Amino acid sequence: MRVLIILLLVAATGCKPQTLPKATKVLDAGQGDNLGGTTADPTDVRTMAERMAREILSIDWPKAGLLPRVALSPLDNQTRFRIDPKLLQNKLVKDLIAFSKGRVAFWAQNSEKSRIVGTDYCLNGEMRSLSKASKEGVSDYIVYSFQLVDAETGVILWMGDYEAKKLGKTGTGRLSDGA
Repeated sequence: MRVLIILLLVAATGCKPQTLPKATKVLDAGQGDNLGGTTADPTDVRTMAERMAREILSIDWPKAGLLPRVALSPLDNQTRFRIDPKLLQNKLVKDLIAFSKGRVAFWAQNSEKSRIVGTDYCLNGEMRSLSKASKEGVSDYIVYSFQLVDAETGVILWMGDYEAKKLGKTGTGRLSDGA
C-alpha cells in the first residue's frame, strides 16, 4: 500500500501543467516573432508604405505650380486576413508627408467629401489575396494596390502595387471552399 501511494505521488508531480513565461518579451518592430502564419507582418507594412510613398511622389504632377491636395480614401481589405486598414493607411500617410517635404498636401477623407473641399487627387487602395491550403501547409499571395485618381476627371494618373507571397504550416484567417 505504501508503495502504491508513493507511485501515485510521483506520477502526480509529473503531471504539472505547462505554463507560458509570465514576463512579456519586448521586440523591435522590425524583428520577426517566429510565430509562423502567412498573413501580412510589420515588414510588409513598412516596405509597402515606403515603396508606394516614394513612387507616388516621383510622378510628374499635372497641375504644375500648385500644391497638389490629395485625399486618401479608406483602404478596402478584400483578403481573408484580419488586417487593420487604418494601420496601413496611417503608415502610408506618414511616409507620404515625410518624403514630400511640403510639396504635396495629404488628408484622409472619402472621395465625395474631398471633391467638396477642393481636393485635386484621390488615392484609393485595396488589398487582395490568393490563398491555397493542403495537408503540407498554406500559401498566401497578397497584393496591396493603389491608384492616384484626378478628382475632377476620374483619370488614373498612377497605379502601383506591392506583392508578398508566404508559405507556412498555418495561415491566419479562414480558407473557404477548400481553396
